[in-house]
Amino acid sequence: MEAARRRQHPGAAGGPGAQLGASFLQARYIPFFLILFMYFSGCFTASKAESLMPGPALLLVAPSGLYYWYLVTEGQIFILFIFTFFAMLALVLHQKRKGLFLDSNGLFLFSSFALTLLLVALWVAWLWNDPVLRKKYPGVIYVPEPWAFYTLHVSSRH
Repeated sequence: MEAARRRQHPGAAGGPGAQLGASFLQARYIPFFLILFMYFSGCFTASKAESLMPGPALLLVAPSGLYYWYLVTEGQIFILFIFTFFAMLALVLHQKRKGLFLDSNGLFLFSSFALTLLLVALWVAWLWNDPVLRKKYPGVIYVPEPWAFYTLHVSSRH
C-alpha cells in the first residue's frame, strides 16, 4: 500500500503539491469582475453623440476579447463571466429606459465581453465531440482549457 502511495502523483489526494480547488480559483476572480462591473456602471451618457466608439478602439476590441476568452477558458470561470455579462446587459437595458446610452468606454467593454462570449461558444462547439476532453471536463457546463487542448492535440504532434 505504501509503495502505491509513493508512486502516486505528488499533488494527488491533497499531497504537498496539491492544486487549489476550482471554487477557490473562481473566487479569486470575483473582485476583478466586480470592479469591472462597477466601472461599467459609470459608463453611461445622456448624449447619443457621445455613444460612439473611436476607430482605434474598434481595432482593440479583438485583442481584448481574445484576452478575456483566454481568461475565461483557462481560468475555468465561465459561470462568473456569464453572470457578469448578463448583469451588464441588464444594466444597459435598464439605463436605456432612462434615456442613457453607453459611452465609448462602456461600448468597448461590452463589445469585448460580447466577442468573448462568441469566442467561448465557438470554442465549445468546435470541441464538443472530443471524447478525451469531454471525459476530462464532465458536467453540464463544458468549457475545455486551451492548455489541455494544446497538450492533448498539438504538443503530441511534435
